[in-house]
Amino acid sequence: MQYKVFIAVEIKGLAEEVHREIAERLEEHGVEKIPAISSAWEYACEADDDTDAKDKAMQVFINVVRTYPCEMGIVVQAGASQILRRKKKFDP
Repeated sequence: MQYKVFIAVEIKGLAEEVHREIAERLEEHGVEKIPAISSAWEYACEADDDTDAKDKAMQVFINVVRTYPCEMGIVVQAGASQILRRKKKFDP
């Protein structure tokens, strides 16, 4: 089944240039920026259910952002299931 996952993310501790680099890398992985909201993204994917779709979206963000030393707060929503909220810290 096709899901569109809403992702809101706050990344602390990085220069603006690095934020742009992260955005480019996310777009390479199929994550689209929602222009009306500065920290919002949408990820379309095939998944078995809402939970699987949220896990896939979160994994894409973690894989891209973890290469930078920062703190990331993320909120992920798909379908009618519970909203996921996570905070991750990535060390150099």
